[in-house]
Amino acid sequence: MELHRRLAYVPGDVRLWPNLSGGETIDLLSRLRGGTVDGAAYRGRKDHLCQVFDFDPAKKGRAYSKGNRQKVALIAALATEAELYLLDEPTSGLDPLMEEVFRRELLAAVGRGATVLLSSHILSEVEVLCHRVSIIRAGRIVDGGTLDSLRHLARSEVSFAADGLDAEALARLGAVHDLTLDAGRVRFSADSDRIAEVLPTLGALGVQGLTIVPPSLEELFLRHYGDTPANAATQAAAPGEDHHGSRRHLLGARGRS
Repeated sequence: MELHRRLAYVPGDVRLWPNLSGGETIDLLSRLRGGTVDGAAYRGRKDHLCQVFDFDPAKKGRAYSKGNRQKVALIAALATEAELYLLDEPTSGLDPLMEEVFRRELLAAVGRGATVLLSSHILSEVEVLCHRVSIIRAGRIVDGGTLDSLRHLARSEVSFAADGLDAEALARLGAVHDLTLDAGRVRFSADSDRIAEVLPTLGALGVQGLTIVPPSLEELFLRHYGDTPANAATQAAAPGEDHHGSRRHLLGARGRS
C-alpha cells in the first residue's frame, strides 16, 4: 500500500466502469493508492479538484465525454499526495481552460515535493511543466537536457497580412527562414530562441494580424531527424509512430531541486 501511495499514474486514454459514478471511481482509484487514509484531507483535496476542474462526480461513467473521463483520472491522481506522478498525454481531451487548471494543480504538487515524469506531444505543455526533457525514438533517448539547451531544435511559424508591405527587411535577418508570400499573408519560420530579434522589425513594418505559432512536437521531430511530412505519412503505421512502429516521445521531468 505504501508503494502505491508513492506513485500516481494517469494514462492518455482513460476507460471507466460504466455503472460507477465519477466520484465512486475517483474514490476507488484513490483507495488503491492508499490516498484515502486521511479521510478528511482526502475529501478536501477531492472536492477542491472537482470544483476547479468543473467536474460533476454524480454522473455515471458511461455518460462522460473524453475530456471528463480524463478529469476522473487526473482528479484521482492529484487527490493522492504521491511522491511520483507518471503522466502519459495527461491533457488529452481537455479544453484550454482545463489544461491551465491541470498545469496549476500539478505545479502545486511539485511545490509540495512531488516529482513528475510527463510524456507529451504538446511542446508548450512541456515548456511550462518540465525542467528537463528527453527525446525518445525507437526506444532510445536520442537527445535531452534542459529546455534552454534544446532551443536549437525548434522554429516558430510566423505570419501576418501582407497588405502591400515590403517584407524584404525580414529576409536579411539571420533568425528568419523560408520567407514566402502566400494567400495574402507573409509567412516565415524563425528560430524560437531568437524571436526577440525579429519583433522590432515587425513593429517597424506595422504588421497586422500577426500570429506566432510554436512548432508541434511532431514537426520538431521531423526537422530534427531529417524526415519529411510526406515520407512520414507513407511510412507511418499509425499516427505518432515511425515506419518501424516505434513511437516518438518527449519525456519531461520536473521536481524540486
